[in-house]
Amino acid sequence: MMPTPSDDSSAAAELAALVDSVEACRSRLSALAERRNAALRGENDDADSLLVSIYEAERGLSTAIRLLQRAARSAR
Repeated sequence: MMPTPSDDSSAAAELAALVDSVEACRSRLSALAERRNAALRGENDDADSLLVSIYEAERGLSTAIRLLQRAARSAR
């Protein structure tokens, strides 16, 4: 059974909603990283493993956002 234009529109809308949700999560992670980084402002402080993990998760969410946006464009 071939997808209909209505199915594609529904998929595009769902993907757009997912993009919004993942962007909100990425914003929360970014704020958390900023707070964590501010707490490590000492001259001899290097990024701790938690901060590194937060940055990795933030990059992963950025990748997920790009992939979801690409999928949404394909569904139009």
